[in-house]
Amino acid sequence: MDGQNEIKEIDRLILKYLEGEASKDEKIALYRWIELSEENKTHFKEAQELWLSTQAILAPKEDTEKALQRFRSKIKNYNRRGKTFRKPLYYITQCAAIIVILLGLYYFFTRESNPEQYACVEMAIGNKGCITLPDSTVVWLNSGSKLTYPSRFSDKKRKVRLNGQAYFKVFHKEDQPFVVETNDMDIKVLGTSFVVKNYIRDEIIETALVDGHVEVYFPNSSVPPITLQPAEQVTYSRKTKETKIYTRKDSSLYHIWAQEKLLLSNCELTEVIEKLGAWYNVTMTCTNTSPTPVYMTLTVRTEPLKEILQTLKSIAPIDYRFNNDTVYIEHKPNS
Repeated sequence: MDGQNEIKEIDRLILKYLEGEASKDEKIALYRWIELSEENKTHFKEAQELWLSTQAILAPKEDTEKALQRFRSKIKNYNRRGKTFRKPLYYITQCAAIIVILLGLYYFFTRESNPEQYACVEMAIGNKGCITLPDSTVVWLNSGSKLTYPSRFSDKKRKVRLNGQAYFKVFHKEDQPFVVETNDMDIKVLGTSFVVKNYIRDEIIETALVDGHVEVYFPNSSVPPITLQPAEQVTYSRKTKETKIYTRKDSSLYHIWAQEKLLLSNCELTEVIEKLGAWYNVTMTCTNTSPTPVYMTLTVRTEPLKEILQTLKSIAPIDYRFNNDTVYIEHKPNS
């Protein structure tokens, strides 16, 4: 069997395995093939990751060749985001958008023949949630975010995949780094607290460190790794491939959105605006300064931003306007 036909046959076998249709002998054959080389391991891993991330649900009776063409198209789109396959995947054609997926990750997480469980937790728009991972790491997910993680981490590395925004409090394990994979940015830590914001729709993606230290990698560009210090934030432009580093005096603002409610007690207006911007994940700025400080007390839960701004306007001499994703606050002179 030549190399091309061998890969075709292996991809058929991978598909059967991922869908739970492989026989015992086929599983053994696949395990042996995986163990032959690092390249084989990488090939299987990429197939598994693509199968997991694909969201289309194909009809059970769909013609194989039509399904193949659709999946090839997905591979091209996947590669445009920077993920390059060493060899083409020909026959991994069926996939499902589900919450919990059973995957055979024999060589990654176990030496048993039982498939490992993978969980995919997704927050609906307008909702936030908190989960605890198998290693006791706690993750807060913001609206529209999705986190994929195994039911059991490997002995050498704890790896999860994120699309969206999340605040991580990583359980410290010196010999088992924790890695967050996203599109265009990977974060490696041992034990620390940090925030990642990486929605697919965003042109600017970011990682902010609350405490500890993290290493940030950019796998799809020539940008060298960056090590962050507490209170620092790195942003990366998908368009220009440029990075910038910022520092905030109050690092809690990076993850303020993860709280159940926002308590503002006798806060000066500039502080209120800064915290509201972090809470609603928007840019808010004052266009002028007030001659006298304005203090207020406020509790925010799930109210729309416009409702809160109207409340501010009713108790303070201010006005506001929206311009794209920025809210401009203007102090009005007292009449």
